[in-house]
Amino acid sequence: MVVLAFCFAVPAAASTLELDKAVMSATHFGTTPMGVADRRALARTRLAYWESFDSRIPRNSPTVLAWLKKEMNTTDSARISRLTATSEYALWELSETSTLCVELFRSTNELVGLGAFNELYIWTKTLGCYVSRSDLLLHLKRAGLSDGKEDGLFSLQHFGIYHKEITGIVANTLLDEARGSK
Repeated sequence: MVVLAFCFAVPAAASTLELDKAVMSATHFGTTPMGVADRRALARTRLAYWESFDSRIPRNSPTVLAWLKKEMNTTDSARISRLTATSEYALWELSETSTLCVELFRSTNELVGLGAFNELYIWTKTLGCYVSRSDLLLHLKRAGLSDGKEDGLFSLQHFGIYHKEITGIVANTLLDEARGSK
């Protein structure tokens, strides 16, 4: 019998609702070009959002991580289905996503204004943080961290505008800057 335990050494934090609203505001809702100062503000708000999100995800214990790794090392679809329905798997997915997104937005903050190609590359990489809002909501619910709604303790309301903002206004602004027309 495997005993599954969690390591809940997570600092308490407020809801991401305020951070979610700050991110929405920093996008200017796609109505204006995103100059360097605006992109820096956008990157800072995204980093703050993901740092808060990440800090509130409990981490699985080393024992549970070893069990997850062992269980994921299979081609048995029934076993995989059972695994992916567990709260332990949900926590693992959430922590993997949030840790990656913190790293990506730290890099974004460092690269804003340092060349259109590198900046556009890192902004494009951050799109992976926003691939599946529904998966994040499902994992949050399975982990017992939210009610599965996008306006819960882990507010995800800004997710809908992110792809359009990066592939539209930010990309177009960077292209204009690279061409020399500001």
